[in-house]
Amino acid sequence: MMPPLRTPAAALLAAVLALLLAAPSLAYVVVLKDGSQILAEKEYEIRDGRAIITLPNGTETFIDAAEIDREATEEANRRGYGKALVIEGADTRQVKAPEPVERKKTLADLASPETRLDRLEPQRRESRARANLAARTSAGFADLSSLPPRPFGDLDLAAEVQGFFRGQGIDGVELYQGSAADRLYAEITTNSEASVFRALEVAAEALLAARDSHAGELTALELFLATPERERAGQFVLTPELARELVGGGVEVTRFFIENVQF
Repeated sequence: MMPPLRTPAAALLAAVLALLLAAPSLAYVVVLKDGSQILAEKEYEIRDGRAIITLPNGTETFIDAAEIDREATEEANRRGYGKALVIEGADTRQVKAPEPVERKKTLADLASPETRLDRLEPQRRESRARANLAARTSAGFADLSSLPPRPFGDLDLAAEVQGFFRGQGIDGVELYQGSAADRLYAEITTNSEASVFRALEVAAEALLAARDSHAGELTALELFLATPERERAGQFVLTPELARELVGGGVEVTRFFIENVQF
């Protein structure tokens, strides 16, 4: 039996060979100026001074483009070295992809049709029955933003609700007649996810306050939330039951949004 290799160079060569035999053949190797090499799926791309490298698992990572030895990289791939390893002195290891970072969910995610399509079906049917509107949302709800801008029948009640919103620091509120005589339509401009959730909470409080002071005259508050660019940020039909659930803390506002948004 051949005795084990003792020199550092021989030990390094043995480690490299072992890794080469254990790993499948890959397409590209990026050679750095410090002599190390990076495992890659394909040739890197230069963007804004960075070398964007696609790792074998498909994940993109980057390094400073100045770190790459371009001539050595071209030569290595011409000769078909085939395996890209980071070799630092006598330490040999494969390049690992960075740990995936969980993306924070946005309102677009929360309002996606996949969120709770089955539970929203009764709302869609009710929406069609109550609002005789040609315009529909992508999920089939009556598009509240297409309601004609008519003043609400009870001007005193509308002024009271408007004052409630302003008293809670919610500006940019427009109030109109809703899809039925006993429904108030509120359109609120929001500029962030936090402002969307805040507007939703205040709208629930406003509905309950208005019903207390006007003997239950309102049966619902139809709420349309928009960005400053008039893009949809959420549409809701707040009934007293839903409003009490949100105001009473029975459900957290983010979960309430998911379960009741009409996308």
